[in-house]
Amino acid sequence: MKIEFDNVKLEIPESWKDIKLSEYEQWYMLKPENRFEMVQFVADVCKIDAKLLMQSPTQLFNIISDAIQFVFNQDFEPVNKCEIDGVDYFISFSDKLTLGEYVDIEAVLESESNNKLTELLAILCRPVGEKYDPDLTEERIAKFKNISCYKALPLISFFLLKKRKSEEILNHCLTVTDQAELFLKD
Repeated sequence: MKIEFDNVKLEIPESWKDIKLSEYEQWYMLKPENRFEMVQFVADVCKIDAKLLMQSPTQLFNIISDAIQFVFNQDFEPVNKCEIDGVDYFISFSDKLTLGEYVDIEAVLESESNNKLTELLAILCRPVGEKYDPDLTEERIAKFKNISCYKALPLISFFLLKKRKSEEILNHCLTVTDQAELFLKD
């Protein structure tokens, strides 16, 4: 959506296709709790100056915030692949990861990087049959930074699904263990 206000042209994203993963990583952890934080959040999502929004009519802010309501809906069907530049990239499964991948993943998680999602996808996603090569990571980071959230968020959702399933299995296992201990006591 294009808006012109006081000789300033604004381009407002209207869907996940309009937001790159690198942009998303700058604000996805923010949870606005008051009106000022909401103004800052909307400015960050739209890549505009918060001062401009503060000096604009309330109606403009309402139009912009209505247009970006999609950012609060992050329910994506999990997928384990995405296409970038005509090449399908698949997520490597944890039981097939190499020691190098584990070490690099741990380094990313412990780093102060603002692009952890991009870096993790660059390590874990590759074409079918390709072995992990840390020398390709920087090239892959550049590719994943520039994909739309429309493609990236279903991949991230895949990891969240796996985490949720793992927690369910752990919960069931703990329940069975507790019941077995009670049975032994009886």
